[in-house]
Amino acid sequence: TSGVQRAVRLAKYLPEYGVNTRVIASSHSGELPDAVNVSHVPNGLTWNSHAGPMSRLAQAVQRVLPYNEQLPWVPHAMEAARALMSTRAAAAVISTSPPVATHLAALRLKQRYGLKWIADFRDPILGNPGRPRRWALPYDRALERLIFRNADAIISVTDAMAEEWKRRFPSCAHKIHVIWNGFDPADALAPAPLPPRNYRVLAHVGVLYSQRHPAALLASLDRLVTAGTIDPRSFRLRFVGPIQEQEQFARRPAVSSLIQRGCIEMAGVLVPRPDANHEIATADFLLLLDIVNLSNVGYTVPAKIFDYILVGRPILAVTDQNSPVERILQDSGIRHQCVYHQDPDSEIDKKISEFLNLPTEPLSPSHSFLEHFDGRRQAGKIAEIVIRLVTPLPERPALGKLI
Repeated sequence: TSGVQRAVRLAKYLPEYGVNTRVIASSHSGELPDAVNVSHVPNGLTWNSHAGPMSRLAQAVQRVLPYNEQLPWVPHAMEAARALMSTRAAAAVISTSPPVATHLAALRLKQRYGLKWIADFRDPILGNPGRPRRWALPYDRALERLIFRNADAIISVTDAMAEEWKRRFPSCAHKIHVIWNGFDPADALAPAPLPPRNYRVLAHVGVLYSQRHPAALLASLDRLVTAGTIDPRSFRLRFVGPIQEQEQFARRPAVSSLIQRGCIEMAGVLVPRPDANHEIATADFLLLLDIVNLSNVGYTVPAKIFDYILVGRPILAVTDQNSPVERILQDSGIRHQCVYHQDPDSEIDKKISEFLNLPTEPLSPSHSFLEHFDGRRQAGKIAEIVIRLVTPLPERPALGKLI
C-alpha cells in the first residue's frame, strides 16, 4: 500500500548513508521473494519457539484493548530480532507505525539490548480519527506517553503534528523531528496517455476509509447533475480500492443517485501497486481525501498525494484551509482545487464545477517539491539522526554534507 512505501524507502536508502539495515516485517500479506535482509514473521521458526505461547497470551490481552494494536506480532518480532542479533549486533532500532505493535517491539528491544530507538509515526496515536472512542482516551494518552518518554528520537510526517507534540510534551521537544513522507525517485512515476473514452475520470486510488468518505463532494456532484450544470455522461467518479462500510456507503442518497446515473464506479478490492499506479497515471483528475483532527488542523498527509503530484494531472483535495495537504499542493506546481470541510454547499458546488473544467494536460512538479520530498534525501535525514544517537561526538561523520 502507499503508506508502507515509507518503510520500503528507508530499508532501500539508509545503507547509502552508512546505516546498514535488517528488516523485521509482517508475513500477513505474504513474503516478498526479492526482498534482501528481510525477516517475515510470524513464520514456522518463530511459532515453534517461545514466541508461540507468548503470542497466544498477547492475543488474549489484545481482545480487551480498545483497538487492534497487532500485539500477537510482537513476540515473533522479538524472536526474529534475537536470531538476527545472535549473528551480528545492532546499534539502533527504527519502528514505524501504524500498527502500534512496531513501537512496542522496539521498546522491548531497547530495554533488552540497550539499542537507541527512533519511533517514526506515519499516523499519530492521540487525535487520530481512526481511534475515535472517547472512553479510550486515557489508554491512548498512556500509550503515547510510554513511547515518547522512552524513544530516543520521535519523527512526525507533518509540521502541524510535531508542533502539537511539542506543546503536549515540552520535555521531549528536543527529540521531535519532522521528516515528511515522500516518493521514491527510482519509481519514475509519470503520466500515461489517456485511454480513448467519451467521459473524464476522477479517480480515488487506495482504501476509502470510513473517516474519509467524501459525503460533501458526492452531495455536490448530485446537486450539480440534478441542476443540469454537469452532464452525468461526461464524468465517472472511480474508486480504485476497498471501501470501508461499502454497503452503507452505497446506500447514501447522493451515492445511490449517482450510481443510478452511471457516474460512480467502485472496484471494492485492493489492487497491486503497479495496477494502482496505472490507474493514477491514466486518470483525467485525481481525488485526495484528507483526515483532520478535532481542532481542524491536518494531522497527517495521505501518502498518495506524492504519487498524484508526480503524474501531474489536476488534483481535487477535500481538506482544511492551510492544512499540510493544501500547502504541499500550493508548492507543487500542479493544477489543483481545495474543497474545505467548512465550505458552504454553494461554494463547494462552485469549486467542483470549476475543477471539472480544468485542462487535463499534465504539468511537471516544481523543483522545490522534487527536492523536498525525495525519499532518498529523507532517508539521509533519518540516517543522520541514527548516527548522532549511536556515535560519540568526536567520531561523527559530516553526514549533513551528503543530504
